[in-house]
Amino acid sequence: MNELQKVRTMTNTPPQVSIVIPTFNRAHFVGQAIDSALSQSVACEVIVCDHGSTDGTPEVVRGYGDRVTYVRRERDFGPHFCWLEGVLHASGTFVHLQFDDDWLESTFIEACMEVMTEETGFAFSAVALYDEDEGRVTRNFFDNVFPASGVYPNRTLEKLLLRKLISPGAMIYRRQDALDALYQGNLPLARSTYHGVGPDCFISLLCLLRYPRCGYVRDPLAVFRGHGESITMDASADPERARRLAAAYEEVREYYRQLKRIKRSGSWMRALGLKR
Repeated sequence: MNELQKVRTMTNTPPQVSIVIPTFNRAHFVGQAIDSALSQSVACEVIVCDHGSTDGTPEVVRGYGDRVTYVRRERDFGPHFCWLEGVLHASGTFVHLQFDDDWLESTFIEACMEVMTEETGFAFSAVALYDEDEGRVTRNFFDNVFPASGVYPNRTLEKLLLRKLISPGAMIYRRQDALDALYQGNLPLARSTYHGVGPDCFISLLCLLRYPRCGYVRDPLAVFRGHGESITMDASADPERARRLAAAYEEVREYYRQLKRIKRSGSWMRALGLKR
């Protein structure tokens, strides 16, 4: 336990950030994800949500005792509902969705919270890609989105988010925004689904509609593991799966464009009787 964590514990101040780790049959990876969450330079609540694991995941998680909150269901309802249940159990004002095969550098939460303001919908850091086969970091992502760490208007980032996904594994959101995005499941008029793809993108797009700014940390403080079991790697190896993944993301982005047009027109306010 570092000095700041000791101070937080002694004053009984609840952690401001909850780290939610959804997991499924990743006993061989989840321990590193949990260790990195517990090793943050600021105290965080750590929640592991396990829907239906049949391997040694329960034994691994229970080994952490009361340092983590373990939420388990015997049935697997899919990744989206696992994320949602984990966030529902969170008590922090802010949440980070930490995938069970990735990990965080120790200053990730602290650095992201430094660029969260009342006008900031989310904060994110650059990402390091760790190649499991090579046993090393092979490249970085999103380390040139903005010239330096800080708070920026959304308009520049919007162009990026309408072309690429910045994974929740690199972001911090307000808990309520995450719940609002995740609770609806498949979006209205959605026809394409793929292993929870869609809600992961919609959280950040919803924040673009609600807040004028975003927070950015240029250092690669989130580490994503590249390996054959990952959903994106699995999809890239199969043309049909890749098509379904791309279609699911595009439907979410089109839904965002429609919402933005409605917001600009003011018709949503008229529909609620707030504007004549």
